[in-house]
Amino acid sequence: MKKLLFIFLLITSNQICFSQESFIPKSDSKTANQILSNVFEDIESSIREGNVTKLSKYLGTQTYFSLSNGVNGYYSPNQAYYILENYFNLYKVTAFKFNQITKDKSNPYATGIFAYDSKGKRSTSKVYISLKKIGDKWNITQLTIN
Repeated sequence: MKKLLFIFLLITSNQICFSQESFIPKSDSKTANQILSNVFEDIESSIREGNVTKLSKYLGTQTYFSLSNGVNGYYSPNQAYYILENYFNLYKVTAFKFNQITKDKSNPYATGIFAYDSKGKRSTSKVYISLKKIGDKWNITQLTIN
């Protein structure tokens, strides 16, 4: 009788534990991927246009920069705005396109080629951008142009 009661309790407890999983809402990975795609598309067009105002909405409280003009370190959104404005004034964008986008939920990033004119000379640089979700917003945590 004790064995029967033990087996009954074991089966019942397993059903209760596993049945709770069905009540946990699952995030829609298609929607999450689409949101990330939209963020990267917006960042890509912002850089291609040299539009600092549009790009600045993705700057977090501390964004790390490593730029080809020697600027590197962590900057507040206000500082970052003026750093990017100065950078895009020195290096006039002629083309920009991400060639790789990784939509990993914990560490999404993208790389691309930045073509520009500077002092009458055309050149290209590699770009690396990583994002982090803070609250319900994706922020740029790192922007490297070298």
